[in-house]
Amino acid sequence: MSDELVLRGTAAAPGIAIGPALLYRPAVTTTDSAALSADVEVARLDAALASADRVIQGLEARLRETGRPDEAEIFVAHRSLLADPSLRDRAITLIIEDRQSAPAAIMSAGEEQAQILIELGDPYLSARAADVRDVVGQTVRILRGEQALVDQLTLPAVVIAHDLGPSDLISVPRERLLGFALVAGGLTAHATILARALSIPAVIGLGSELLDQLADNVTLALDGSSGELVVSPSPERLARLRGTADEQAARKAVLWERRSFPSITSDGHHIALFANAASPAEAREAQAWGAEGIGLLRTELLFLERPTLPNEAEQLALYQAVAAEMAGRPIVVRTLDVGGDKSLPAFPLPKEENPFLGWRGIRIGLSRPEILLPQLRALLRAGAASEVRIMLPMITTIAELRQARALLAQAQAQLAAEGLPYTTTAQLGIMIEVPAAALMADALACEADFFSIGTNDLTQYTLACDRTNNRVAALYQPLEPAVLRLIAMTCAAAQRHGRHVAVCGEMSGDPRYTALLIGLGISELSCAPAALPTVREAVRATSLVAAQELAQAALAAGSLAEVRALVGEVHAT
Repeated sequence: MSDELVLRGTAAAPGIAIGPALLYRPAVTTTDSAALSADVEVARLDAALASADRVIQGLEARLRETGRPDEAEIFVAHRSLLADPSLRDRAITLIIEDRQSAPAAIMSAGEEQAQILIELGDPYLSARAADVRDVVGQTVRILRGEQALVDQLTLPAVVIAHDLGPSDLISVPRERLLGFALVAGGLTAHATILARALSIPAVIGLGSELLDQLADNVTLALDGSSGELVVSPSPERLARLRGTADEQAARKAVLWERRSFPSITSDGHHIALFANAASPAEAREAQAWGAEGIGLLRTELLFLERPTLPNEAEQLALYQAVAAEMAGRPIVVRTLDVGGDKSLPAFPLPKEENPFLGWRGIRIGLSRPEILLPQLRALLRAGAASEVRIMLPMITTIAELRQARALLAQAQAQLAAEGLPYTTTAQLGIMIEVPAAALMADALACEADFFSIGTNDLTQYTLACDRTNNRVAALYQPLEPAVLRLIAMTCAAAQRHGRHVAVCGEMSGDPRYTALLIGLGISELSCAPAALPTVREAVRATSLVAAQELAQAALAAGSLAEVRALVGEVHAT
């Protein structure tokens, strides 16, 4: 009888890893020995920050030398985090006013920044908390003389940890890191992105009990595609997993060879395949996997990682850098989307009883044009040499769209008066995220150049459930017939007015939903770069006729269970 234990988390990076466990527990407390004088502690802190910067610069150089410029950009961002004056200033304040030691102060300051990011609720932006903790952790290890993962991982093993930073993954020899499983982690965390890029199998979100359930050297079998971590696997399971590993290697090779294949259905209908991104590095990854453009460029990160709002020139530099990576392909840039669960260090938002129903998205931009106008100017200037499309978040009424278009005209007039080059043909589209916008799609399509459906928010607003609230998380189901009917309504209205409709929410990256979305009338799918090859295969594996038949059946369904059954039964024709 087998003593194996199967733990289930979230699949983060595909692949099979089999080997002994190594439990990694870096210091996480903010307590420390008594501080010396404030001057001594500040000097220690500055020396450690400089040393950490040199270490990170070395990791960046290693990636560039091995032909991985995309991944190297992660450490460019890490150096920026480390150089952020607000981090050092806060740590020095804690040293002087609270008499904390340098390690305790920098950990406290870093954790404050990390918590701000975590509390935003947005998975992508919250994942940046791991980056803050990574750079702070390196600084603390230097101050305390503690061992890093590379010092502990002396033999090949599957690493078990609460969380890992990109520096952990790059520092260790690849042959020793068979895979990793995390208590926490996020699909958009840089450690997870690196794991996918470096083909390191990974499972995340296994829960707080993980470290207590395991011991060093116990045999583990990790499946980064299914999200399973098997403790003390049976011989039969080991044989199956090794067979699966061989199949996955062959499958990945096929997908890479097919990355330039057109995204067309089996009966010849083209479905545009774009990527979601927030940085030039992600744009490069998207371009490598054959994306036809960037369908959602998130701009929040540029605003979040600083104590002051970025100026027009800084925003322009980001948009130009992303456009350059896409080599002439279009980029769709979402204007600043904060409020609700997302706040800015440079622009504190008032406390609201119902922030998801409050001052957020385009509502902030329209009421504070000093924030939105510079962004529109930067986008218009970037569009002078590239195809830049502008997308407005959280549009609810046609009055909001008209106000935004007036601001866009104002930005154009300013640029013309200043003699700066800018585009006069930029498309202005909107996100369909609330039921009101879907219900008024006919009117909105008369004045918006395109629609992009944010299925994450549309689902939670339609079903009145906060997707970050565990008590109602079970209600958050994008396959609910009510959500599908709003998507179909939006597509039908857009078709009547000759507008195209994209999906940029999580549904777009799940190949199980590809045929359904095509059948509902979606003409563009925008997903994470890593999902592009499997979504492309899903597009090519269905016909438009079969997809439309599936969609009609789903729209006629009376329950989530019926739709799930239909999606599970769809086959290519």
